Amino acid sequence: MTINLYDFYKKYYNLKKLNLNISKKKFVLLIYDDEYNYYLEKNHFIELDKIDNMLNIIDSLKEKYNLKVIIYYPLCLCNNTLVICCKINSHDKNSLNAVSYQDIDEKKSNLIDYHMKEDITLYVSSNVKNEIRISQKKLIRYKIHERFIKKYFLTKKKRKKEEFYSLLKELIPSKKSIIDISCGDCSDIFLVARQKKYDVIVGNDICINYLYTHKDLKIIYTSDNIEQNDIADKVYDVSFCKNTLHHMNDIVCIKNLLDFMKRISNEIILVEIMNPNITGGLPKFLNKYLYGKFLNDAGKCYLNENQFISIINNKFSEYSIEYRKFTNILGEYMIAKITKK
Repeated sequence: MTINLYDFYKKYYNLKKLNLNISKKKFVLLIYDDEYNYYLEKNHFIELDKIDNMLNIIDSLKEKYNLKVIIYYPLCLCNNTLVICCKINSHDKNSLNAVSYQDIDEKKSNLIDYHMKEDITLYVSSNVKNEIRISQKKLIRYKIHERFIKKYFLTKKKRKKEEFYSLLKELIPSKKSIIDISCGDCSDIFLVARQKKYDVIVGNDICINYLYTHKDLKIIYTSDNIEQNDIADKVYDVSFCKNTLHHMNDIVCIKNLLDFMKRISNEIILVEIMNPNITGGLPKFLNKYLYGKFLNDAGKCYLNENQFISIINNKFSEYSIEYRKFTNILGEYMIAKITKK
């Protein structure tokens, strides 16, 4: 069973309902840039009757209007119309009319006021902006990494992909809904979830370029900031997180991320690479030169095993916790399966 995007956002998010008649259609795209210029077509928002996959919509915006979307997220419900925000690179040329905040007409102003307040809350942190900036700036390098380095040097065999996939099949329970909160370019979780016949499979990443590496109509793709978002409480059976903790600014942000996963799901699976400086050898070399210098990876807050276990034990003292380890060419991975008793 698959859930359509309109029903998904209504069920899985706490979206504010505004009594505004902005459209008779199911979806409205609120397109804007860093300077809060809003992009209209003949003085109207872009309206759509149906959206099967947001990545397809982003592709169509690029093809039709030459717009480069860097973030998208659900904003609110205006009566029965779902408003989805699409933030674009303000330097792109386009065939839509750019209207500044001051020139928005009265009919649209209430929605725009609400959007500006929400956007400032959700997407202005330096950490989020840095992740998005790097993913855009280093896109060609990430493609080289995906298509050549991983294919010919850091091969599936060296990364022990089959062994890791088997481990995931053990760890992931047979449930109904799962979210990979920061999926990056890895599709393992989706393959396992489809095999286990999950009804709702969500791949989320703040950098939408990664989502294209495993584009699939049977998966719902979102681009939420996992530090601040409108996802509803306990809507997922399982939340999965791989190699994301070290992308947080500090230990406080790591704990906030764990609180987020605890809030949205009853079962949590964490996979986190151990501090490469402790592991040493090739993992340390790859972290410094491949991920640090070549890809300009934003991850800085690495944990050792004692820190990983201590933080999880303290944060989930009322949960059942199972710890595992996994090692491949990239380093040693610390794994925790956390289940509500």
